[in-house]
Amino acid sequence: MEYDYAIEVLRDFIKINTTNPPGNEEEAILFLEGILEKEGIKSEIFRPATKRANILARIEGKKRGKPIILLGHVDVVPANEDEWDVNPFGGVLKDGYIYGRGAIDMKAQTICQLFAFISLFKEGVVPENDMVFLATCDEEVGGQNGVEYMLNKVDDLKNAAFVLSEGGCIVEENGHLHAQISVAEKKLSQFIIKASGKGGHGSVPHKDNANEKIVRASQSILSYEWPFKITNVVNAYMNGLFKDKKINGMKFKDLKDALTDKRFKRFLDENPIYNALLRNTVTLTVLKGGEKVNVIPSESIAYFDARLLPTEKHEVFFKKIHKLAGKDVEIERIGSGISEPAPSGFNTLYFKGIKNILKKTKTDMQVLPFITTGATDLRYFRNLGITAYGFFPATIPIEDILRMHGKNERISIDGFIDGIKNTYDIAKFLSKDLKG
Repeated sequence: MEYDYAIEVLRDFIKINTTNPPGNEEEAILFLEGILEKEGIKSEIFRPATKRANILARIEGKKRGKPIILLGHVDVVPANEDEWDVNPFGGVLKDGYIYGRGAIDMKAQTICQLFAFISLFKEGVVPENDMVFLATCDEEVGGQNGVEYMLNKVDDLKNAAFVLSEGGCIVEENGHLHAQISVAEKKLSQFIIKASGKGGHGSVPHKDNANEKIVRASQSILSYEWPFKITNVVNAYMNGLFKDKKINGMKFKDLKDALTDKRFKRFLDENPIYNALLRNTVTLTVLKGGEKVNVIPSESIAYFDARLLPTEKHEVFFKKIHKLAGKDVEIERIGSGISEPAPSGFNTLYFKGIKNILKKTKTDMQVLPFITTGATDLRYFRNLGITAYGFFPATIPIEDILRMHGKNERISIDGFIDGIKNTYDIAKFLSKDLKG
């Protein structure tokens, strides 16, 4: 494997601006098609709308009808160039890192999966089940033109044996490594609050100000502390990660015991990721109200991104939101608003096989089940009863993980190469007869 070539491919891939909305992912899909074609691999492009596209390539296996899917998405979230130190769509190579929007989410992983797929093809591997490379559009705004569209177009995708995509990685934190294999994700429950009132001149305040209603309701919602709740996956994850370790002066025995200790609760409050694994989160992301400093607006609006624990109910959540917001505002769910992603089990041959691969080179590393705090396309497959894991087998420092969707997103060259090697090993494992 020529890693310099892979690095250049990733840099060129990042340079293709696939910000969604609007997406315009067709150019990126054609880029992937060109690489596959150069290797003699046939692929098919599916176009759900103008400038939107998905690509599927297949290595036929001994058995047909239940494919193994290497799933990636090519769209990315917006990037404000003024906030970045480099051009977010420049594919900049600097100080041992590749910078750019999508470097982690998830263009690097898509390229790792592409090269793993190509390597199996070039080696003449005949997998037990069909091996499918699938790269889609539209993941960042729900996947309707991407995975949802493809499931309706390609019948055997609905009967997949296993799907590998984004969600976890090999995390480097304080000099220690642990692997997060995401087997579940939180429920997406976004909403808007709206207020109307009496407009007027800013010099003559009154009690019917739409902005003030929004501020009061928002403050009430945001000041509420959602309780910590233990789920099976997070229990296994944190018990594996923290067992017998000292945290804020306390010795961790197990998660249930730790949640009775104020020191551990303070530790969770100070760690955004661990906090999100144990409670519902509600984040104010957009505020709109008023256009002129001396004019009281008659309408105001606020957008909230809420993520619920897998065991929580949307109806119960929104009952609480209505109570917190009060009667001065209206609450509206965004989109279908109801996401009920099913979990995948982690006592499986797939989990054990990936764990064994990782432990060969990193013998002391813990490999643990994980919950993705954001939404991914894997929910479509999990809801069909398909085992689907979110795992990019690249080593990424925690501080770089937190750059995802933020400024100066990047992946180290070493981490990317690590991802290429491990993705190949995992794909080779997945090509075997796992029931034999």
